[in-house]
Amino acid sequence: VRIAKNPVPVLLLAALIALVGFQIDPTIPVESSESAFVPSDMPAKINIEKVTRVIGATSTADLMIQGSRITDLDTVKWMAGFEEYVQSRHLEITGSSSIATYILEYNNGRMPETQAELDTVLLKIPDSVKETVMSDPMCGLIRFSTIDIPMDRERGIKEQIIKDIEFYEPPAGFVVQPAGDFELFTSLMGAMSESKDTMTLLGFIFVFAFLILVYRHLHAVSPIIPIVFVVGWNAVMMYIIGLTYNPLTATLGSMTIGVASQYTILVMERYAEEMEELHDHHAAIQESVRKIGTAITVSVLAPFFVFSALCLATFPIISHFGVSTLIAVGFSLAGSIF
Repeated sequence: VRIAKNPVPVLLLAALIALVGFQIDPTIPVESSESAFVPSDMPAKINIEKVTRVIGATSTADLMIQGSRITDLDTVKWMAGFEEYVQSRHLEITGSSSIATYILEYNNGRMPETQAELDTVLLKIPDSVKETVMSDPMCGLIRFSTIDIPMDRERGIKEQIIKDIEFYEPPAGFVVQPAGDFELFTSLMGAMSESKDTMTLLGFIFVFAFLILVYRHLHAVSPIIPIVFVVGWNAVMMYIIGLTYNPLTATLGSMTIGVASQYTILVMERYAEEMEELHDHHAAIQESVRKIGTAITVSVLAPFFVFSALCLATFPIISHFGVSTLIAVGFSLAGSIF
């Protein structure tokens, strides 16, 4: 009731925190590295780290080349030149391999001068070796080995290599593009960042459209206001505790809208009923909170404690989702009742 009698300072503070949240949300890191999703003491991960310490990083940046015949002399020469060009421009790249690499290796480091000579060298290369860089005569692989780098930096390297391809243009009729994990996980980072915002926006649009359709009055959008605040508060809390976005926590915005909307709508409905009977805003707010506040609190705390179990998971991707869910549920309760 005290808040209802003097709501402006509280609303301004809530709006300010939400605004800060929307501003810092893009700065929250997006984690798409599969190694960050599993426990640090997982035997398989420990073994991989041991191998990495002995032989170095095993990360690769793969490019797929497709065209009429990748073993044409001009194409092989282009691949060899392109590999040298890319390695000279990026310190993170430590080596490369392709069919051109093996042709040089099996020809004493010399590039064949004619197609017939090149075909002869190809016959010397074992099929088991060729299969690592060629799936068929029309499709091959250029594999760059890299030092161990974070995913955001790897994404930057991918964008630079794409520009290198545009500058060091492939032969006519050939297409060269990122492939494998190099393409998958670097694209996943951008896709998660874009899709989480899209999901949140669509969530607001769907709830807004549904409320207008059902109530056919502008006051029906009032439950959305505290939800907007809650979504902003989520980002502030994630930033404070150092939580990152991953494929599960990226759904936090839309999940918050779904959880919070049911409680804010219940409060709005109860307030409207009490207002018809009491004809006083303060009394209607007090009575509606008194009658359904406890019920809503209990209904929120029940899933709150259920989702708390996720926080105990040994897999970070699951435990982080549990923490983000608790944030969403807790702020949803605060936004609907207080």
